[in-house]
Amino acid sequence: MSGKVKLKRFGCVNCGSHFEVHPPDDLHTTASRIEKECEQSVKMDYECKSCGKINTIHWCRRSRYPDWYA
Repeated sequence: MSGKVKLKRFGCVNCGSHFEVHPPDDLHTTASRIEKECEQSVKMDYECKSCGKINTIHWCRRSRYPDWYA
């Protein structure tokens, strides 16, 4: 592992300002606004620094790891 955290940028659903999100761990690395796109996900809320709106991002688990791995 290179030690660098992969940042992703999303736009606020209210004002469009961009904000950076970070994966919660090494298993959940794909970000989505739609929970149904993930079999297993971690829900995280991010507050927009411009308008204060809460933006929910779902971090999808990488499928190549079995359930017992963690």
